[in-house]
Amino acid sequence: MLIINVLLLASPDVQHDFDFVARIPNLGITSIAGNINDVCNVKVADLNVTKDPHKFVREAIRKYHIDLVGLSCMSFQYKGMLEVAKTVKECDSSILVVFGGYHPTLEYKEIAASPDLEYIDFITRGEGEATFRELVKAIPDQRYDQVLGLSYKDKENGGMVHNPARPLLDLKDIHLPDRGARLIKKGFYGFCHTVDVVETSRGCTQGCKFCSIDRMYGRSFRTYEIDRVIKDIQDAKDHGAENIFFVDDNITLNTKRMKRLCEAIIDAGLDDIYYQTQASTSGIAKSKEVVDLMAKAGFDGVFLGIENALPRNIELFGKTGMASDSEKAVRYLHEHKIIVSGGIISGNPDDTEEDILRNFELAKKLKLDVPIFYIMTPYPKTVLREELIEMGLVTNTDDVTKYDGIYANVKTRHLSTDELQHIVWKMNIDYYDMDWYLSNNIIRRYPKWYLNRTLRLIPKYTKRRLQLLLGLRTEWDFYEEDMESGELCKGGV
Repeated sequence: MLIINVLLLASPDVQHDFDFVARIPNLGITSIAGNINDVCNVKVADLNVTKDPHKFVREAIRKYHIDLVGLSCMSFQYKGMLEVAKTVKECDSSILVVFGGYHPTLEYKEIAASPDLEYIDFITRGEGEATFRELVKAIPDQRYDQVLGLSYKDKENGGMVHNPARPLLDLKDIHLPDRGARLIKKGFYGFCHTVDVVETSRGCTQGCKFCSIDRMYGRSFRTYEIDRVIKDIQDAKDHGAENIFFVDDNITLNTKRMKRLCEAIIDAGLDDIYYQTQASTSGIAKSKEVVDLMAKAGFDGVFLGIENALPRNIELFGKTGMASDSEKAVRYLHEHKIIVSGGIISGNPDDTEEDILRNFELAKKLKLDVPIFYIMTPYPKTVLREELIEMGLVTNTDDVTKYDGIYANVKTRHLSTDELQHIVWKMNIDYYDMDWYLSNNIIRRYPKWYLNRTLRLIPKYTKRRLQLLLGLRTEWDFYEEDMESGELCKGGV
């Protein structure tokens, strides 16, 4: 049997302000590697830790005699990954290129009908482990018609054939990620620690209208066995991780299971490393006992989806009870000095400037260590996108490179896109004041990291203040500068 050589790549494009705090490896490509490494030779690489992604790709293709390249991307990363695909084809037009991940899954029909198809041979839709494995096995005979979840180029008419969707996988059938397949093993960090990624579950049942997770997994919640999760954590630790980020869509949906996970981490002696996760406010607020166990297990950071200060916007998102849950959840976490970052979404249809500033006041009231003032983003195939388009409020329908939650792609009935963007930019500047300095848990947990990052920013913002004082530049000049660089959330002028 012909053994092919596979290279799996994650995008070089990052959200700059998140990258300031953490740069984490892509779990999807290592998971696929762990589920195909017995039927092919596979290497993986995160291009966001390379100085020159295109040079790296060219060299890897030559060194490992690559036959098949898999590219994973979210919406804002798609254009950059298409350029990587072009580089692959320039190296050798016979190399097969596969796109997968959120954006290709959601937009596969649009991609198949676009000029981009010149550089794309396959699209894997939804969960990739089984589909990619069957694709690899089908390549020698080019028998692709039976591979569920696969779209493939039809050589006769140049278009794409879309096979039926693949049912959701039984997580018991998914092997551990192959971290040994990484070509780049350094450059990943979370604050001061080397970081890796683990998932304990897939999916969410909440069905928020701005979210596209249900287009990947349906409104479902599937969990790995706790023993399997512990083995995964141990494997990450054996590969050098000092810090684990759980990428579950909603890890606290089942609080009893979360309690068992924390107990298992402690029993396995894996409470000597650090953990972060994203969680729902309701899941955290539901059980102080779980939060106490999280702290004991080594959790030192939690991202909460706080969403909004106004009930009408919470209702728009398809959620309820957020305000009281948020206060309780933050209080429980702060009792253990756990760093709380909170996502709050502005730019909803009826938002005025006063409404948006209510979100700022909520972040201050909760004493969030890291507020993330998101702007409503019309992500492809979401319910809210269609509603916003129908309202005439989406001002950027096509350039998905700006679909990262930080750039404004909408207007409200009261604010233009620029006005909305500027208000949120200014909120980030005003948040980091002396009250924040005296209360935030980042300084307490990571004083060295905080000092280093502060020293990096001081020259920039000292220069800005001097230019403002002398009348050489205006606040709007700095706003436009940050818009150009993509660094919108660090605060300070």
